Amino acid sequence: MGAVTEPSPSTSSSPFPPWVKAAMVVLVAIAIGGVYLVAHLATNDSVNLADGAIERLIPAQNDKILQQGTIGLDLADGYEADLAVNGTPIPDDEVTKTPALNLIEFQPGPGKVFEQWPAGQNCVVGTFWKSSVGRNQATSRSWCFTVL
Repeated sequence: MGAVTEPSPSTSSSPFPPWVKAAMVVLVAIAIGGVYLVAHLATNDSVNLADGAIERLIPAQNDKILQQGTIGLDLADGYEADLAVNGTPIPDDEVTKTPALNLIEFQPGPGKVFEQWPAGQNCVVGTFWKSSVGRNQATSRSWCFTVL
């Protein structure tokens, strides 16, 4: 009888040369890094406003909104705020407050200080303070949006 020969271990043959594999690894690493960077910047922009007192600007800085769009502040727990747009204070009785979310919003409408937003750029000043300290230690944050 003839000797039985074991099959020799085969070397892995890839359809891609080594330099293509290396390039693919580099591209994947760059893509993952880019996704992380974008997510990190978006998180910083929304969470670190005014040292964490403001969680979100409504609308965000330089956003485009419609003439009846809502503006406001999403505040951290324990904060209160007033709003002014283009130098005009928004009366407290025209603001919608959602205490459970610590949200203060204004939407223009008939009979309100703004019936609609003027076309072009509009700027908001949010004056906010820690409820436990009071308005006498308020801070302001301004941002602008564009009305289509």
